[in-house]
Amino acid sequence: MILYTVMPMEEVMQQEERRNIMEVRLRGRTLQIEPVSPAMGRIVRLISTDPNDYLELRFAPGNMVSFVFQ
Repeated sequence: MILYTVMPMEEVMQQEERRNIMEVRLRGRTLQIEPVSPAMGRIVRLISTDPNDYLELRFAPGNMVSFVFQ
């Protein structure tokens, strides 16, 4: 198998520990979120077919979101 990537080999080959990641719908977008507290989570990944969704900074990986929605 040949893998072409711009990522460093250390990052590609590192074993990632199993994280508790959940998929949620937020404002019509599907997000993968890693809970960090009972009411907050960190965005891990945005799953969308609309390229404009990736331009919105509020859906960027690393941002925090609240599980308590009004």
